Amino acid sequence: MSPEWTRRGVLSGALTGALAASLLPRRALALGAGSRIRIAELQLSSGTTSRPEAWRRLLYEVVQATSVVCDPTPVSLSPEDPALFAHPFSVLVGTGALPEVSDAAVAQLSRYLSYGGFLFLDDASGSLDGDFSRSARRLASRLFPTRPMAPLPGDHSLHRAFFLIDRPAGRTARASALEGVTLGPIAPLVYCADDLSGALDRGPDGRDRHPVVPGGEAQRREALKLGVNLVLYSLTSNYKHDIAHVMELMREGRLE
Repeated sequence: MSPEWTRRGVLSGALTGALAASLLPRRALALGAGSRIRIAELQLSSGTTSRPEAWRRLLYEVVQATSVVCDPTPVSLSPEDPALFAHPFSVLVGTGALPEVSDAAVAQLSRYLSYGGFLFLDDASGSLDGDFSRSARRLASRLFPTRPMAPLPGDHSLHRAFFLIDRPAGRTARASALEGVTLGPIAPLVYCADDLSGALDRGPDGRDRHPVVPGGEAQRREALKLGVNLVLYSLTSNYKHDIAHVMELMREGRLE
């Protein structure tokens, strides 16, 4: 995979989506099929799980709330797969300790995040300081050796990307804040300790798979709002602070 292809895949495709989402009226979005947003689930040999129905539900809500054009069927990828660069929003749902991620995977994920991709780490283990939490922090430190993961402040733009969010909520509501790695005004990596996908997941019959505690259905609705904010943040906030500069570089042929 060449650097030119990755820049086109993330900066051109996702930048188109970001521009549309940020500059057009809510009911005026009309992107082509190639610009439809799909969620990329990252899968490792152990420690991760797949929750496609959670992401179908989330993108359905994104379409209903914002008219961002989505393909609700998620794609399952390994971190080394170059197809990752076609998807501006990626997730890694963890249930336990992750295997050692290869240097090649770390290098590709680093490029992906530097080109405008977004990675959401969702802790489904039910433990605030379990094996997945420790693995996620090790992965984040390899991706950003000089930028430690830290709580996002209450006024962070992710909390108001579409809905106003006071605090994170998922299948549980024990963490007081989302955590992330911040580079200037943006956070390309965000970690949730409260199993967001668990609150959104449904079975084949359409019923919710997991009870939400302690807040029940009201908390599930807050988890959906957080999910919508994450998707909108991944499409707009990574670009809005520097979008004119990026467009100028592309026009000059210095960024392809």
